[in-house]
Amino acid sequence: MKYLFLLSSLLLCMLQADAQQKTVRGSVSDTTGAPIPGATVIVKGTNIGTAAGEDGRFEISVPGNNAVIIISSIGFREREVTVGTQTHFNIRLSQGGKDLEGVVVMGFSTVEKRHVASSVAQMDMKQAKTRPIAKMQEAFSGTIPGVTMMQGSNLPGSVPGTISIRGISTLQNAEPLVIVDGMEMSLTDIDPNQVKSITILKDAASASMYGSRGANGVIIVETERGVTGKFKVDLNSWYGISKPIDLPKFVNGADYMRLNNEARTMQGQAPIFSEDSIMKMATGQLPSVNWLDEVIQRNATSSNTNLSVSGGGGVGTFNLMLGYQNEGGLNDIEGTQKFSARFNTNINIADKFVLMADFYAHRLQVDRLYANDDGHGLYSIAWRMNASQQVFYPNNGLNIAEHYQLHNSMNPVASINRGGTKNYMHDWSTINLRPKYNITKNLNIEGNVSYVIKKSAEKYERPTFKFYDGNGKPVTTWANAVGATQNVAESQLTSRLLLNYTGNLRGRKDKIYFTAGAEAMNWIFSDYKEISKASFFSKLNYSLDSRYILELTARGDGSSKFAPNNRWGFFPSAAFAWNASNESFLQPLVKSGAINNLKFRLSYGLIGNENVDPYLWEEIVNTWGWTMRTPNLNFSWEKQKQWNVGMELTTLNNRLTFGAEVYKKHSFDLIYGEFPVPPLTGSYYLTSAVNIGEVDNKGFELSLNWSDKIGDFQYSIGGMLFDNKNEVLKAGYRANDTLIFKDNTDKVWFPGVSIDNFYGYQSNGYFRDADDVAKTPAKLPNTLPGDIKYIDQNGDGVINNLDRVNLGDPFPHMNYAINLNLGYKRWDFGVIGQGVGKRTGRLGGMEGYPVLVDGATNALGAPRQYYADNRWTPENQNSRFPRVWTGASTNTYLSDVWLGDASFFRFKMIQLGYTFPKIGGNIRNVRVYFNAQDAITFTKWEGLEPERNGGNGRYPRMAVFSLGLKATMF
Repeated sequence: MKYLFLLSSLLLCMLQADAQQKTVRGSVSDTTGAPIPGATVIVKGTNIGTAAGEDGRFEISVPGNNAVIIISSIGFREREVTVGTQTHFNIRLSQGGKDLEGVVVMGFSTVEKRHVASSVAQMDMKQAKTRPIAKMQEAFSGTIPGVTMMQGSNLPGSVPGTISIRGISTLQNAEPLVIVDGMEMSLTDIDPNQVKSITILKDAASASMYGSRGANGVIIVETERGVTGKFKVDLNSWYGISKPIDLPKFVNGADYMRLNNEARTMQGQAPIFSEDSIMKMATGQLPSVNWLDEVIQRNATSSNTNLSVSGGGGVGTFNLMLGYQNEGGLNDIEGTQKFSARFNTNINIADKFVLMADFYAHRLQVDRLYANDDGHGLYSIAWRMNASQQVFYPNNGLNIAEHYQLHNSMNPVASINRGGTKNYMHDWSTINLRPKYNITKNLNIEGNVSYVIKKSAEKYERPTFKFYDGNGKPVTTWANAVGATQNVAESQLTSRLLLNYTGNLRGRKDKIYFTAGAEAMNWIFSDYKEISKASFFSKLNYSLDSRYILELTARGDGSSKFAPNNRWGFFPSAAFAWNASNESFLQPLVKSGAINNLKFRLSYGLIGNENVDPYLWEEIVNTWGWTMRTPNLNFSWEKQKQWNVGMELTTLNNRLTFGAEVYKKHSFDLIYGEFPVPPLTGSYYLTSAVNIGEVDNKGFELSLNWSDKIGDFQYSIGGMLFDNKNEVLKAGYRANDTLIFKDNTDKVWFPGVSIDNFYGYQSNGYFRDADDVAKTPAKLPNTLPGDIKYIDQNGDGVINNLDRVNLGDPFPHMNYAINLNLGYKRWDFGVIGQGVGKRTGRLGGMEGYPVLVDGATNALGAPRQYYADNRWTPENQNSRFPRVWTGASTNTYLSDVWLGDASFFRFKMIQLGYTFPKIGGNIRNVRVYFNAQDAITFTKWEGLEPERNGGNGRYPRMAVFSLGLKATMF
């Protein structure tokens, strides 16, 4: 931080220096002479720019008479003017030009959207910045066609969910590649307030610029930069209160006792609770304990404040962004704090030489309970505590402070108060230098050197605490525990060299964009692990007469992750687009406003996926000399072929926009790092990393938006619908191979099923009585009345693995979203609704079963009231669930009994805001808003949260109610 301060001071001094450049003044107006406030004025080939004032006037310093200034504004055609000897300009812009969103960041260059032939989408950052988003992933729910974000948790300090672009087609990490200002980063590390734009590269033609890393899609993030003009300070802050929306309702203490006795009686065991003890619990002589109420000690709160100080002069621009995020947990110990500082500056070193120098650092502090270091364990323990178990023993004259009752040495309240704390510290620092030399106004050479270092550490402390039984005798001691760990540090060095050419040909009828370059990346870990990559790439966009667009990309990648003879891959792509609205035969419709834009796109390409651990191809031998992994010298990249067909339509005087995409992805040579190998060496555990199998992903995307203005009232309403289906074409090396996964026997691949399919038994109701059990030959051992009756698929009279079938997949299908934005004078109102039309969810763990299935005791926990109300009993034969049980049971096998409808519709955002144009002399555009996030959900899901499958207890999902403020000063 000291060096950041010194550098910022130096640059501020430089910005105040007299650059001895020429000052140009002028005004910007439309064809009627009305001023255009906020029009952008930029010196071509540099990062020097300013914005016109309310009266359309501007002032800018330019590097001499040969400078060219570009004037643009939303809804107007862009103009270029050579300065020459003039010092004053009156610029008039005609309507019909592209807006600022028409410039797309693609790979390592920018292209006008009208000249793009591949599938690219952009996020509405204005809306994203006004939501109570602590982690950037949350902004992707219901906002981009083809992009899904299933949020499973609001745990402070964790990733809220996984993003997938056009489905999943890999056995490895399916997260998309994220590039921030040219550097590979994680979305979790980005403050939404510091982001200027987010571009999503969805097809192979757009993502192939990243070759071996583009198979899961690419998210390109550009952060805010300063502009030449008046010094200003921007403030964006919100404070939110969170309310759990997926808390289970467990049975009370008396019902727990009855269910426990019921299970034991059905299993021929003796009940353990007497009628007298049940009556005491039922009448309140012994209180029934809600353990979730006991561990949720407060409302969780969160806040995010970002302060941006920006400005610039003739020598350059700067933007200093300071951020503070706080996420409180549901008790007094848990929570996170994040401090971030980002300094982006553009330095005009010479007439043709510009240096973009960026510095970023953040510190994330995560506080957890020592007994709950993953953030979920406390709630998992609370779930399995039954309501008849008391938090404390009665006093009985013993006068023992905090006389906790333990159940299997557990008491979650004691874990909070006496279980100790664990603290994590994560530091991240980056330096990003991007020098750019403009050889001519069309040709430039650009470099990029970036360095990232990540460090983390943790410490824990638990003082000694003794526990006593009801008679005051010691039963156990939580011993003193103190320690600290320095985790593996990681550094990343990236070097890149680019050559960019952008120019007009044939008298400005054609336009060409060309980029070529090379990069080298190196990761070094403090545990002596190292990864190296090298790449060569080029990209061409050519627009012929603004009607036909050709896009060609080629990239070669080499990675040390793979075997020596298989380290290099080549990833080409091509795309073609037709701007039909620029054809002469459609001009009557264009002039009338019936058609404003009509484009058709077609693309095809090859991309890869190398998102795996290094050295998987090598042999591993343990300390006893046994081979644990056999080498595979043929181990190499995952590969994916993809085609995409798209259409864009804007009509009715730019009020109605429509988009459609159809695509297919064929993935092959999938990487499986734990392929079991027959233990010929005598090892009991032998695996190898292999390239195996083929998977198809195919889908469609539709989007529609209508916007209009009636007097002071403006509105827009839009929606999207998209779906993706994946299918295993080949599970092994041969067409009919079946692959049973070593780490999950419920996951079985064979041709025709989807990735992560549910593979289990079909059911035919429940066994009615002992006679039904006796007369049914095909059953599992120890079957009792009320157990699931599995179907004997092959009719051999035995229920075994051969009777398991494909039961579906867990992926969301028929994804849809709606968005509504209303504005009246200074008021604004917005709604985002996200839905999944079809999804099969799995009820598992204590979210579905009446027991904690731990593979050992399978002890009866505290069943959910929903299970208890719908369980099998001799009197309720047509029940939803099987009988209550304890201990081992055949009912826990994966079957259609535990699958259900997890479709849903959720209001992701409901927001109301009001803007004060000016307060006092120096404060303007003050917007105050109220936001409700995830507040209302409609679903038939029998579990707790339709965006995830059931389990044994997690930190709750939250609805967040927040109050926010945005303002600009000076």
